[in-house]
Amino acid sequence: MGTNDRRPSLPIDPGKLEQILRVQEPLLTSDLLAQDLRDRLCQRTALLIGAEATRLILLRDDGSLEVTAAYGAGDFALATPEALRQALSGCRPAVHRSTRNRRVLLSIPLPAGEPSLAPRAGEPLTLLQLSSAPQTPFSVEQVALARYAASMVAVALRHAGVRERLERADQTKSEVLIAMSHDLRSPLNVVLGYTRLLLEDAYGPCTDEQRGILAMIERHALELISLLNGALDLMRLEVKADDLRREEFSLAEVVRELCTGSLAHRVSNGVRLDWRVDPEIPSLRGDRFRVRQILQNLLDNALRFTERGSVHVAATPYTGGVRLTVSDTGPGIGTGDLPHLFEVFRPGRGGARSGSGTGCGLYLVKRFSESLGGRITVDSTPGVGTRFTIDLPLGP
Repeated sequence: MGTNDRRPSLPIDPGKLEQILRVQEPLLTSDLLAQDLRDRLCQRTALLIGAEATRLILLRDDGSLEVTAAYGAGDFALATPEALRQALSGCRPAVHRSTRNRRVLLSIPLPAGEPSLAPRAGEPLTLLQLSSAPQTPFSVEQVALARYAASMVAVALRHAGVRERLERADQTKSEVLIAMSHDLRSPLNVVLGYTRLLLEDAYGPCTDEQRGILAMIERHALELISLLNGALDLMRLEVKADDLRREEFSLAEVVRELCTGSLAHRVSNGVRLDWRVDPEIPSLRGDRFRVRQILQNLLDNALRFTERGSVHVAATPYTGGVRLTVSDTGPGIGTGDLPHLFEVFRPGRGGARSGSGTGCGLYLVKRFSESLGGRITVDSTPGVGTRFTIDLPLGP
């Protein structure tokens, strides 16, 4: 091709190009569902170009057409699928005219994103089609603007497709991790069960050295279950963030279950776990599971960092709701750590065992408290202890 063989520039008003960009730009990065996005793109393109109707279609190798979105009621019967594919074989716009009413059908292939705009073999060709009003064929400028608009439509659809694939992958990942966590808890519960039987001399007396080893096995198995429970709660929260239950329950029963159940085995020598629930507190109506997880995570956290002294949980009436407090005599939290205490994946809160935990327990406490309409605060003095306070409404 000679150096002087250049395509003539198309007469496009820069102001109209800017208008198309300004109107379509919000859709390029929007979070609309794919179908809503396609419908919106068709509508805006038709209004900007001055077309009577617009639609997006998939043209398949077998000659079939699938309309994925449409706006307006134009005449789209001016060209057969075979004629469209032949006309668009060079990935350029195709114009089909009606001799009866001078209506024009403009078909533009959407860029595929690769250096060659042609789709791979077997892939459907995505088209943007515009139908003119009767007796009003498209001008050269309208065709050029339509090609520009089609490129923006392609970008918006590709962005939406990538976002939806990532969302599906994230959903699948969470479901797989939830299933794996459930499967891992089963053998851990078996280990805990047999360890407890051995500690209780169910298979014969144990020496002091053997009891020490069994106690270490039990402690680490409980720690693993705690980590798995935290990971499960975090994944459930991300998958079903707004899935709140509605049930009436007794807060005193929840506290009693925790302090006399699995958490009782977490109490080490030299540490006392006690609780008090004001009898004036009426039954709560809301998500019992989340209230239980709030207390369990706070108590588990307090027991992990308290080597001597006490861990105390209390529930008292407070301005039309209930105030929960969990306090300990642990090492306290440094002032530099307090602003980041409820961030996810920040394990530890100071002390000799600051690296233990997944770092999602306190994050879940905050998220669960807020989802129930409550709020959480923390007071801590290094070397003295820490006190968490949660104010919850009586109802949802």
